[in-house]
Amino acid sequence: MEHSMKKTFWNKLTARGTRGKTRCAAAVLALAMTFSMGAPLALAAQPEESTAAVTETVSAQQETAMPTLQTETPELAAQDPEAPPVQATEAEENSTNQHTPENSVVLTPEEIRAALDAGAMDAAEAQCIDLSDENGFFSWLLNFLFGWLGKDESQPEPVYSGWRTSGGKTYYYSQTTNKPVTGIQCIDNKLYYFNADGVLENGKTFGVDVSKYQKNIDWNQIKKAGVSFVIVRIGYRGYGASGTLVLDPMFEEHFTNVKNAGLKVGVYFFSQATTEEEAKEEAFACAYVLNGRKLDYPIFFDTEASGASNGSGRADGLGMEDRTKCAIAFCEEVKAQGYKPGVYASTLWYRKRVNLNSLKKYTIWNAHYGVASSPIDCALWQGTCTARLPGYKGDMDVNISYIG
Repeated sequence: MEHSMKKTFWNKLTARGTRGKTRCAAAVLALAMTFSMGAPLALAAQPEESTAAVTETVSAQQETAMPTLQTETPELAAQDPEAPPVQATEAEENSTNQHTPENSVVLTPEEIRAALDAGAMDAAEAQCIDLSDENGFFSWLLNFLFGWLGKDESQPEPVYSGWRTSGGKTYYYSQTTNKPVTGIQCIDNKLYYFNADGVLENGKTFGVDVSKYQKNIDWNQIKKAGVSFVIVRIGYRGYGASGTLVLDPMFEEHFTNVKNAGLKVGVYFFSQATTEEEAKEEAFACAYVLNGRKLDYPIFFDTEASGASNGSGRADGLGMEDRTKCAIAFCEEVKAQGYKPGVYASTLWYRKRVNLNSLKKYTIWNAHYGVASSPIDCALWQGTCTARLPGYKGDMDVNISYIG
């Protein structure tokens, strides 16, 4: 995506007709009043009859003020929709949910339906076992306890661990399961991708996404691990009623360090827009902060559940039609500002929360973990959120880009 650095944000605004000119005039007036130490004296020096006109102009400026990202405060941070979930209470940890040896939670049909309705579980992720009758129960129990019965043990299967090449194909066998790994893996501080059959596929373009929740990153080490691009969170809208637009406090540092490391960069905004106008404000605010800086990847509209308790975030209850309209409004405003737009969501949300067909003209970034590849067509796939890479002490999201 080519973006001319010669065309300033001011030029672009004024080139967009009355709307841009009004916003620019408002901004100029605001800046003049802010930085002029003698502003009260200057106003007093005007003819007395012009005071009402000045007051009216200031009032108009406030009404048409350009949407910008506010500096984060503790109060605003408390409504960050991307905030990590609160740690489980003692009561929750002692809940009656059953866990299998594989650490999967056994839910009742009612609990599964509630989770599906709330968007906390995808139907494809729910593995149901028929325990409705005696035969069904004992069939499951026998298979669980004695699954090895019926197998020919005279010739036990060979046990592998680590790298292995067979028939011209390369695999990596888990040291715990002795089975080929699949999907995105970090092995010996290097990123690899293995398809659904466990076969290594080279030539993949890996990237990570970061926000204020990832700090003290050695980007040179991240780059050596095989990362070539980074999507940085530029900001978010608080999930509370006020819906304040907030700048991610780590954005400038991340953006600068990523560029200095020679990595490609894009940005994402965690939306809580409930109307098309709010979505446009979010996009405009992103462009305002970037101020003409070149991006290698799009500005992504991030739509997902907020961290508000009981799904009470201001946008959590949006229907598919309204949420899709917000995504389109955001993307079209991004295009109007001279950047390439994209949409980030999970497979579940693309299937049930937005109309994917209406968004395919934008860059689709899909999140789906625990699988060897994205189940829907996308330009970027976020395949894991628990990768451990050199250069950062913690889990990281790792993505594969299919657009280079």
